[in-house]
Amino acid sequence: MKADRRLLVLLARLRRHRVALSVAGMAAVVAIAGWAIADMLGSLTLAEVLQAFGAIGWHQFALCLALTGLSYFTLTFYDVLALAAMGQRQPYWRAALGSFSAYCFSHNFGFAPVTGGAARWRAYAGSGLSAADIARIVVLAGVTFWLGIFLMLGVVLVAVPGALRVETATLPYPLQAAVGAAVLALIAAYLLLCLRRAGPIRLLGWHLPVPRFGQALAQFALAATDITIASAALLVLLPGNHWAMFPDFVVAYVVAMVVALITHAPGGIGVFEAVILFTLPDVDRAALVSALVVYRVAYYWLPLLASILLLGGREALAFGKTPFRLDHGADEAAGRNPP
Repeated sequence: MKADRRLLVLLARLRRHRVALSVAGMAAVVAIAGWAIADMLGSLTLAEVLQAFGAIGWHQFALCLALTGLSYFTLTFYDVLALAAMGQRQPYWRAALGSFSAYCFSHNFGFAPVTGGAARWRAYAGSGLSAADIARIVVLAGVTFWLGIFLMLGVVLVAVPGALRVETATLPYPLQAAVGAAVLALIAAYLLLCLRRAGPIRLLGWHLPVPRFGQALAQFALAATDITIASAALLVLLPGNHWAMFPDFVVAYVVAMVVALITHAPGGIGVFEAVILFTLPDVDRAALVSALVVYRVAYYWLPLLASILLLGGREALAFGKTPFRLDHGADEAAGRNPP
C-alpha cells in the first residue's frame, strides 16, 4: 500500500526543517519550565533568595566541588567498561578524556548521542578506533548510565513508600512498588541476557557487543555510585541536616535527570530545576533555589570549561606536531611533496 502523497510531502517538510523544529521545541520546553518555576516561586522574594545564597558556606561549596570531581572521576570508567566489552584496550587517560568531555558536553548541550559522540571523536583521534567503534562506545556508555538510573529508581520505589510525589500528591505505595518491581524485572532480564549470550547482537545492521555478566554488574555499580555522588553534591548545598531525606532526594534527582534528558533541553536548564522543586515540596524554597543555581555552576559549567580546555589543549598539541601550511597547494601544484 502506497503512502498518501500529502503525508510524504509533510514528512519531507519536517525533515527539511528538523533543526528549526528541534530548536523551537527546546525553546518551548524551557519556556514552559520557566513558567512553572515562576508559578511555584511566586511568593518568594529576591531578598529571601539572596539571603539563602549567603547562607551557603565555603565549606559546603568546597564539598560540592569535591563530590563533583569524584562523580566525574567515576564516570570516566564508563568508557573503560565500554572498551573492555568491545575488546579494544586504550590507555586510561584517553578513555578518561573521552568520557569526561563527552558527558560535560552532553550534560550542558543535550542530544547526548550527537554532542557526546562528537567529543569522543576528537578525544579518540589517533587511537586507531573507527567511527563504528566510537558509536559503540556511545551506545555502551549510554546503556551504563541508564542502567544506573533505572537501578536507583527501582530500588527506591520499592523500598521507600511515598518517594515519588509531585507537590503534595503522592503515588499510592502499591502502584509505586509495582512500577519499581517492573523496573527491577527489566534489569534482571538484562543481566540474564549478559549471562546467557556469549556473542554480540545485531542491531540496525551493525554488531553491538554484549557485556559479560561481571561487566554488567560493574555497569550497575558504577552508574549507581555516580548518580549517588552527583545527587549528594546538590544535597550538601542545603542548610542543616537533610541526610534523613536522602532517598527522597535521590528519587527527585533521578526523575529530574530523566525528564531533562528526554526533553533535550540544553543542560536540562529550567527543566531539571522545575522537577526538583516539584518533587521536593518540603524543602525550603529559597534554600533549594540557591542550591540549584550553585549546583548548576559547580556540576555543569565548571566541568564544561575544564573539558574545553583539555580538548583544546590536546588539539593544540596535535596541531603543533602537524601544522597546517598555507602553501600546501602551491607545493602540490609545483609537483613537490610538502615536508
